[in-house]
Amino acid sequence: MNNKSHERYIDVARVFSMASVIMIHVGAISWYDGPFSIYPWGVMNLFDLLSRYCVPVFLMISGYLFLDPDRDIPVRKIYMRYLPRLLAAFFFWSFLYALITSGFATQRTLGNGVGLKIVQDTFWGHYHMWYMYVIVGLYVVTPALRPIAADRRAARYFLIASYLLGYVMPMIQMIPFIYEHTAKYTNRLELRFILGYSFYYLAGYYFGSMEMTQKQQRLAYLIGTIALVFSVTVVTAYVLIMQFPNSELHEYYTAGVPVYSIAAFIFFKYKFNKLDSDSKIGRMVTWMSKLSFGVYMAHDFGLIVFKKLGITPVIASPFISMPLMMVADLIISLFIAWIVSLIPGLRKWVI
Repeated sequence: MNNKSHERYIDVARVFSMASVIMIHVGAISWYDGPFSIYPWGVMNLFDLLSRYCVPVFLMISGYLFLDPDRDIPVRKIYMRYLPRLLAAFFFWSFLYALITSGFATQRTLGNGVGLKIVQDTFWGHYHMWYMYVIVGLYVVTPALRPIAADRRAARYFLIASYLLGYVMPMIQMIPFIYEHTAKYTNRLELRFILGYSFYYLAGYYFGSMEMTQKQQRLAYLIGTIALVFSVTVVTAYVLIMQFPNSELHEYYTAGVPVYSIAAFIFFKYKFNKLDSDSKIGRMVTWMSKLSFGVYMAHDFGLIVFKKLGITPVIASPFISMPLMMVADLIISLFIAWIVSLIPGLRKWVI
């Protein structure tokens, strides 16, 4: 029996990652509000970049579990079990968000374009549901990636090529002069298969199944820290000079985020795998981990309320307000996910 889904560090990684997703979206409330200075905007930027490992780690956990050659995941199971669940969850949560954001909650009518907007928003999904499209795509290519994951040499080559061409090259091309003279050539390479989030998916199994010495672990942490400091420095300097944030520098496909995220994944693996599941903390972590998907889907409900009430990250010092808002929204999201999980039939399909 494969017991990877019960490894303690995976639960811990899920809990920390879902909290970090909320932290990023808390900061996004005031992300484009000036003045763009070291304080308070720079503090929000620091919290944002510290939390950027979250989605990559979620993807690496999925890759670690789904790309395992010893785990029986036939194509039929992907299309008959996993994808239907994703679609069910997507439409359930998307419809709830559509009801709230379409105007129906205040107008109580389907006229004036409200009904059409509900339909459109339900199929498009709330802003954070882009992640669902990514997971669907990765599940579809899982049968093609599994043989690569099983071959360490092929996997290593894939990761190196994907990182250089999918993360380093695009970041270099953010420099205007370089982009103008190289994009017309690089865009013709048609490297879609090794670009994007398949890197994280494969990296999850590659590093999750690798046994690292303490020296290798420390090296990974050092390189990850350097990547994080580099990202914070570059983004802060850019915003101070341009006086407006460039969201592309924060995306998960920039060069520093993958390195930092892999270091975070390795940290969770080696620092939390021996967590006592029978302890009070262990049981709480397990419970929160089981609800993590539901929390991800539901977490913007609380943030919508915060915005309506005028609660923002700069209502006080961001050093205080952002962690407090994150914890408050996490509690709200856990409550919503827990309530939904108690409804017969929904726990299996939407949590």
